[in-house]
Amino acid sequence: MGIWLADCRSQALKGALTHERAEALREAGIDVGKGASTRSEVEQQRRCSFSPRPWQLAVLAAAMALWFAAQPLFGVPWHQGALLCVCGAAMASGVVCDLRARMIPLECCAVLLVAGGAYQLLRHGSIGIAEGAVAAAAVLAVCWTANRIARKSGGSVGFGDIRCMTALAFACGPATLLGAAACYASACAFSLAGMLAHRLGRRDGIPMAPFLSIWLAVGTTVLG
Repeated sequence: MGIWLADCRSQALKGALTHERAEALREAGIDVGKGASTRSEVEQQRRCSFSPRPWQLAVLAAAMALWFAAQPLFGVPWHQGALLCVCGAAMASGVVCDLRARMIPLECCAVLLVAGGAYQLLRHGSIGIAEGAVAAAAVLAVCWTANRIARKSGGSVGFGDIRCMTALAFACGPATLLGAAACYASACAFSLAGMLAHRLGRRDGIPMAPFLSIWLAVGTTVLG
């Protein structure tokens, strides 16, 4: 409940709540301030809806096939590769949602956590689960600290990003640091290129899910 409330307040500060949700919070005695809402529930549903075209489904199917076919190259047995395929599908869904609506659904993160945990269990046994849990706890601690520091300047790590990174850390275990480094190095390179091209400003945010998918790829195949 505390995480949900903090998420609502974070959305209120960004003006990202719907009118109905902001009003319901006010009626419950939770002050979300003025300007907390920007759209109605109908507008939010329209913004978050996505009907993929046949070619988009074909591209996703081809990407999943390549992802699965690449697993033997890294010494991953087929049953572990199947779990990574589930992780890849969940991450692909998160990328689509983040690009379209700037949100990573909880369901995608939950699938990553469960399938990634199963992968670590099959790959490294109980040690892998323990290392994944430690990595996930470290990610949570870093994100909590970053949000405490950034709160004064109005910036913060989104709760969807935090949930996704925690699930990725659990899935990657000992390779979390390498996966995170690849993720943020690519995100920094993209941001710098965008600023040099005058397409991004210093305060502009970017969807992180595409770069988090690099974390998954590197962390589960290179050393995972």
